[in-house]
Amino acid sequence: MSTRRSLLCIFMMITIAAVLHAAASGIFSMRGSVLLFADRGYGLQVVTPSGSQDMQLPVKIPVNYGDFKFPSLAPDGERVAWGFAVARNPSGQASPRFVLGIRSPAQQEWKTFGHFQEIGATAFSPDGSRVAFVSEQEDRKSALAILDLSTGAIATLSHPSAVAMSASLSWSPTGTQMAVEVQHGNQPSDIAIVDVKTENVKVIGKGVDPVWSPTGEWIAYSDEAREKCNLVRPDGTETKTVRNLGRIFGYRMFASGVVWSPDGKQLLLNEMKGEGPKIDVMLLDLASGEVKRKSRNGLPVFGWVRVKH
Repeated sequence: MSTRRSLLCIFMMITIAAVLHAAASGIFSMRGSVLLFADRGYGLQVVTPSGSQDMQLPVKIPVNYGDFKFPSLAPDGERVAWGFAVARNPSGQASPRFVLGIRSPAQQEWKTFGHFQEIGATAFSPDGSRVAFVSEQEDRKSALAILDLSTGAIATLSHPSAVAMSASLSWSPTGTQMAVEVQHGNQPSDIAIVDVKTENVKVIGKGVDPVWSPTGEWIAYSDEAREKCNLVRPDGTETKTVRNLGRIFGYRMFASGVVWSPDGKQLLLNEMKGEGPKIDVMLLDLASGEVKRKSRNGLPVFGWVRVKH
């Protein structure tokens, strides 16, 4: 066998092994991209073209197995942000203390910021200089906060109040606005746009888990029943449904938000079957409407960015 053929066989064996390993782990890869996955056991998987990196929390506290809080991937694919519990409440109460953690897959330790009653979803700004997150203070009210990574300073926005803890959070491509889910007790949640400088709030619809497209043209979200994936313009016009799970045989629902492709032309959809917790991740092409399965009974995906050269 020639050297060239031998090398080709070795390459194919490595590729097949990598694909089989990813399938067994409930994850997958995308050409030239970095993907972020997470599981209910509170571990993260960062998948790159060269392999995958397992990122565990620094401590194990039982609360970490409760409501899942969404992690986020930096635009350069080299850092993740996640809110997690690190210690029991020093006052002796049952609830723990939470911090915002930032870590690179290449590092072994988390860098932590703040001290909160609880931390919800996180989102890196488009330039990677800031991280927005939902925090809960001592008064049990949730608020939108922003960490400046260059200084470590955390600013808390006064409005809107009642930002959903376990929901998607996203920035506009300009880094001046955010799309958030605002809860109203037993009433349907609002999809709202927040100006991070003026704190002005504009409601553009009803639904959950809003995610702004990288191009700025659309905001993707789910309806209250989590059966429809909709798109709406940032000004609240042109709402349209791009995937309806209610028309699919067997009960399914959207979970853990959606993930835009870096070019804004596709969506990765986390779809839960029955009671869960395993997820099928589907790739939706917005132009054609074609849907492809990327994983079955695997982990939800939370981030997708292009590899920086």
